[in-house]
Amino acid sequence: MPSARSVPGIGRRLGSVTAHQVECSPTVDFLVFPDHPAGQALCRLLPAGPPAHLLRHPSGRPWIVGRWTADEAVTAEAGPRRAVLLGTASASPGALARLLPGPGHLDGVGERVRRIPGSYVLLTAAEGDLRCRGDLATVHPVHHARIGGITVAGNRPQDLAALARAAAGAHPPCGAPGTGLVDEESLALRLLFPFAPLPLALRPLWRSVLAVPPGHHLTLYANGRHSVARWWQPPEPDASLEQAAQTVRRALTDAVAARADRVRRAAHGAAGSGGTLSADLFGATDSAGLAFLAAREDVPLLTASWGCRHRGADTTGGARAAARPGAVPHQRERPAGRDGCRRSCPCDGEHLVLPYAEAPTWYTPPDDPGHPTPADPAAPLAAFHEAARLAHLARLLAAHGSRLHLAGVGADALFAHRPAALNSLARSDPRTAARRAWTAHHLCHWKARDTLRTLLGGCSYPRWLAGSAPRVAVTGPRTTGADWEVRAALPPWTHPDAVAVVRRLLREAAARAPEPFAPLRSPHETVRAAVRAGESVRGIAALASAYGIGYEAPFLDDAVIEAALTLRLADRTRAGVHAPLLTRALRGIVPGAVLSRGTTVGHDAEARTGLRTHRDALAALCDDSLLAERGLIRPGVLKHHLTSPQPSPHTADPTLATEYWLRAHDPGRTPAPEVPGPALSVPARRPRPAARN
Repeated sequence: MPSARSVPGIGRRLGSVTAHQVECSPTVDFLVFPDHPAGQALCRLLPAGPPAHLLRHPSGRPWIVGRWTADEAVTAEAGPRRAVLLGTASASPGALARLLPGPGHLDGVGERVRRIPGSYVLLTAAEGDLRCRGDLATVHPVHHARIGGITVAGNRPQDLAALARAAAGAHPPCGAPGTGLVDEESLALRLLFPFAPLPLALRPLWRSVLAVPPGHHLTLYANGRHSVARWWQPPEPDASLEQAAQTVRRALTDAVAARADRVRRAAHGAAGSGGTLSADLFGATDSAGLAFLAAREDVPLLTASWGCRHRGADTTGGARAAARPGAVPHQRERPAGRDGCRRSCPCDGEHLVLPYAEAPTWYTPPDDPGHPTPADPAAPLAAFHEAARLAHLARLLAAHGSRLHLAGVGADALFAHRPAALNSLARSDPRTAARRAWTAHHLCHWKARDTLRTLLGGCSYPRWLAGSAPRVAVTGPRTTGADWEVRAALPPWTHPDAVAVVRRLLREAAARAPEPFAPLRSPHETVRAAVRAGESVRGIAALASAYGIGYEAPFLDDAVIEAALTLRLADRTRAGVHAPLLTRALRGIVPGAVLSRGTTVGHDAEARTGLRTHRDALAALCDDSLLAERGLIRPGVLKHHLTSPQPSPHTADPTLATEYWLRAHDPGRTPAPEVPGPALSVPARRPRPAARN
């Protein structure tokens, strides 16, 4: 792990971020057991480890075994009903307890708890039935597996897999052959660029471990069985731009307030630990909006932006405009510190301009001696290309006292223009859709056939999924508005056997007639993009947690996603204004000079430079590739791509990320679940007083 010496100039501040802290930094992880005798037996198989939390059923058997900090959990009880929120939730135990009584059994509880802002897993229990529900963007996912004759749930698939292997070793035979081992068919799906279609993208990397689809919940019964049912439906897109903007503003304000509330709870709950909230301030609308909303909260705020990329050049104009004195009331410049970071101070916080030249470049290998990068045991990093930079940023923010960091991830998924909106609009207002498509045809240089297909093309979601199987090894044609999701393709170095496997899995998935998020393509693609952003956030959060920082994406809260989906399609397809809904929602909060900058900054030049810089180290993977050993890729073709004079960035990202993940988490030495057994470190059950309102 990185040491203080690896970051010039701030050794003293990094003294608190030691290797020991990196290894032991707490993150939310849990396992849920039904009220069944087998649950007690399975808990005995969990290894000893750091102190854990244990919540029991009324029978005394284990219900939830896990690890989290005090600010990451809200628990409540009202009569026979109990609920736990794990993650970021703006609610007190009393407020949560007041939502438990009422009609609807567990469905009613879930519907009432939806009012609570934040991003979290909801775990409820009533009369022997258990309910596990993650968030829509899968920042907090739920998985399950049949182990020892019962269904066990958890948020980390690797913990379920390890428990399944332990159970199979203790009581063979137990479960399907290979239960808990890495699934090579899932590895083949990970090669798809940019990512696999939704049903297959959710598939965990371990055999017999299943993911609960977004918008669905898992119910565990006392007899050890389970069921999965859909609970979420998209709102009607019938709000005007002004109405939707007000809804987005309220939802985003509540989302940021939930993070500030968590920082305050952390500061009160740990003696001697600070309560600082940090945020990106890179000059784009999304990050600036979060920073200015956070500035309204009564918590210390730390904002950060990258300095100049080259001597004599200024590439941070937007961030400077947002952070200049006067942009935020009472903000003032602070002279440069001893670590070389220049600061300005809004109220109780400060703004850091981070030295760009000292940061690792894109595509820095995770095992680079100068910038080693932690891995996410759950899955390959979706943000592999910039993982080293993100870990570097987390380390710097930790050195300056950040407890929780806000990032604008997910804004593009919700607010960017998408061709699918034209296809959906054409179903109800073909004349307006044709005018907007004609404008996009000229502005975006679409081909005539793509424009016509965007307006008139399309089929059902299962048929679209089945149709993607034959073209999975073909690059192009480009994605149009008639597609339900971004078209995925396998890279040219994929082994023919792996191509055949992926095609078969696509056909099998289509044969199961999966249900899209919405009948129209536009809301489905928006939620699909949010799920992809949630996958990125999970990986980045794993990097940041190694340094004791929580990584939060308020744009991916359920309430914000639903607010964005209320905008009517005619307003969503307006050309000439980037992200008009977000711009309108943040008007009066963010300076106008920043609102006009959009939400994205191009990084193609950085990606190409980083790929050329590290081509030798990346190409060396081909000499002893674990993917090639499993017959999934042709290493010679991959090596030729990586060492070519102008390698194309991003195409190899899924392959490289999967290769490094496989090296870090070899199935022959995958660690056991990192939660302790109740008999080893958790006290016996005590009588629980009723929650006070």
